[in-house]
Amino acid sequence: MKWTALVSAIAWTTLAAQAAAAKAPATERSPDVLRSQQVRKSVAVERAPLLPAPSAITAAAAPTADDVGDADSFGRNVTYLGLAQTMSVAVLDDCSGSDPTLERCILANAAPAPTTFDEDGLATISLPARATKTLMCFALTPFIQVQWQNNLATPATARFSANALITIDNEVLDDPALIDPGTGLPFGGVLSLGLGTFSDFHTLQPGETDFKSLQMSRSCIAGIVSKRALVENYGLSEAQATQFFKKPMTITFGARGTVGLSLFTNYFYGIRLYGD
Repeated sequence: MKWTALVSAIAWTTLAAQAAAAKAPATERSPDVLRSQQVRKSVAVERAPLLPAPSAITAAAAPTADDVGDADSFGRNVTYLGLAQTMSVAVLDDCSGSDPTLERCILANAAPAPTTFDEDGLATISLPARATKTLMCFALTPFIQVQWQNNLATPATARFSANALITIDNEVLDDPALIDPGTGLPFGGVLSLGLGTFSDFHTLQPGETDFKSLQMSRSCIAGIVSKRALVENYGLSEAQATQFFKKPMTITFGARGTVGLSLFTNYFYGIRLYGD
């Protein structure tokens, strides 16, 4: 009995140590994911009285961000801004037969080393001045095909992850006094963002293969960019944020990712923009 109790105590101690060492999954750093302070406000709103119908709200009683989360766009009509589909990014053992007008081919590293890709200029949307008032939203669908195979003598990690990269060219960001909090440098006229699309990490035994074909859409929460985000997250003044949406913009789409143990990988996405 004493030996059983000792073994049990050791087991529980080991489990507790493993649990303490485990790290919680990181929250996606994305322009579309609400910041912690915004989530706290949303929870507080759930406990507040229900708002009257929009038709009953006067200008004097317009809802605040604490009431509805995004007061700037409240009650506005949706305005469609355009769509784009990116060129494919392919990760292959041999790119000699690839057509550069149809895809960006990345030569895969020898297993088990992962292969990374970072491709810009896969598609573009050009917006005229005043195309939207305070918000740029999206509906994004990635198309993913990955064929994994472990040709090694030991178990190894098969992996795939990819982000949609979005850059917004806007002359308001040419001001050298405006500093990108992500880099600590001036924006230089461009706001660069990333939207996560899919990640997969799993172990393959020697000789084992696996295949995934996925189309997994995500749609707007906080948006790609908003007037509120420009002020609260990127340091623009109210006047600068207002001017941002009065200027023409060029939106360029790219892709960044990592793949490992892949015989074949193909990744692209379609995106539709809309605003207010």
